[in-house]
Amino acid sequence: MNGTIRYRSFDGSQLRKRGRSLVSVVPPWLVGRRPAVSLVVGVLAVVLALAVAAGVGATISSGRVADVVVETWTGAELHAEVVAATCLVVGIGAVSAAITGGFIPTFALVASVPFGVGLARYGIEYTVGHMTVVVSLSEAFADGAGAAIGIGLPLAVGSYLVGISVRRVADSDRGNSGPGIRPERT
Repeated sequence: MNGTIRYRSFDGSQLRKRGRSLVSVVPPWLVGRRPAVSLVVGVLAVVLALAVAAGVGATISSGRVADVVVETWTGAELHAEVVAATCLVVGIGAVSAAITGGFIPTFALVASVPFGVGLARYGIEYTVGHMTVVVSLSEAFADGAGAAIGIGLPLAVGSYLVGISVRRVADSDRGNSGPGIRPERT
């Protein structure tokens, strides 16, 4: 080939010709057993993140949420609402994992809450030295992404493991559930 290297680009049409889709190439534990349901969960996560951002921004502010979470985490003061919200988010994530079986939709759903809290910082004014600074959209987005990774990722892993375990137990019980509903005809 006279020393030239040819690179093959990825062509999705080759998968379609073989009767496969791009989603079929990705491991099912990552995107889920039913990609359409996983997509719905992803859209729900975006809506939830925006609702949390609007709710936190209109009520108590993201700074107060951060203070309450830090007080609960360090043991300075226990805030039951933080514990309840965390349990609720992990429970919702576990249900998502049990239904979809995918880590990415579970992570998106669970991480949408801390992302929304970080996003709620948009437009807040704070003072640094003698300057007044306003949080830009890119800074708020970065804060939300950091919260989603730092807080949402561990919660999503826990949610995913609980949801997958529940699904496996439920699947294993289906085969050994006793006699069927209809009697056998002879």
